[in-house]
Amino acid sequence: MDSNDRLARLKAALRCAPVDRPPYGFWTHLPGIDLDPLRLAEETAAFADRFDMDFIKSMPNGFYMAQAWGCPVDFSEIPKGGVGKVVVDRVQAAADWTTLGTPSLAQADLARELDHLEALVKRVGPSRPVLATVFSPLTSASKLSGTRSVGHASSDGAALHAGLEAITEVTCAFARAAIERGCAGVFLALQDATSDAMDAASYRVFGEPYDLRVLAAARAAGSWFDAIHAHGENILFELLAGYPVDALNWHIGETPPAVSAYLDGQALGGRAPSPRRAILGGLQRTHITKMDRPKIQADLDRAFAETGGRGLLVAPACVIRHPVDDATLHWIAAQVRGMERKSGSDTI
Repeated sequence: MDSNDRLARLKAALRCAPVDRPPYGFWTHLPGIDLDPLRLAEETAAFADRFDMDFIKSMPNGFYMAQAWGCPVDFSEIPKGGVGKVVVDRVQAAADWTTLGTPSLAQADLARELDHLEALVKRVGPSRPVLATVFSPLTSASKLSGTRSVGHASSDGAALHAGLEAITEVTCAFARAAIERGCAGVFLALQDATSDAMDAASYRVFGEPYDLRVLAAARAAGSWFDAIHAHGENILFELLAGYPVDALNWHIGETPPAVSAYLDGQALGGRAPSPRRAILGGLQRTHITKMDRPKIQADLDRAFAETGGRGLLVAPACVIRHPVDDATLHWIAAQVRGMERKSGSDTI
């Protein structure tokens, strides 16, 4: 299709306006490759080309911020479908938060990620927007401390705030640099915005202010497609749904709320969403990993029915575990393209 049509479709979907069919995108891990910026850019672009995706969420290793503060990381389980692990935590005692410092963007791991983003944007061009994966300051704090940050929020909040200030300074600089290198926006991953980690009152103190600073930095740099990913179960949805982003991504179908509960206000204490954010998601990654086409189809049907096809960007709820099955992703892409027939005369 014409690249201008692809971009117009995406922008219309972000406005929750009528489209011919929902835009879609996928993401996974590229273990080993994700430590080589130019190879990562090329492989990510090839991945997007292979499935004719409408947009790209960058696919870095999930520990580049921890690496920037000197944490060694073991990636050996990722090729087997597992996750990376920090080997030695940078923060062990609460007092360690006050000594973090602020690595510059010239630090090797941060420079690697920015180089990869710049090369990726140049490779795919402006018609296929790129979202830079950025981790919330509290998420980075958790990775730097082996989740001790949650306990430190109660035992020594002042020290944790000092660490969050340092992390936020670096994260804001990274977000600005990513936009300046051509990214359309940030995909802000929130892994502690769940009642399993802390209650809403605590998150408003240790999470929200820092998240908003990162989003503000991206928008001030010129972003136009920002999203949040609320990871895990029991997410603090009522709080997060008000974030100034263009799209919301969470584990739809695996944890509340249902998309319909967001749109009719049940998940917001009876208030209609204002403004309504686009939904980025709808696909349960376990269904993709298991190549369960009937369940994937049910996910697609539900997402389309609940949104009416408006304000929907079809994507996984979370990163698809490596390795991915190309045939399954090709099949999903074909199903989404087939939604054009369901959309009737409402087109971009």
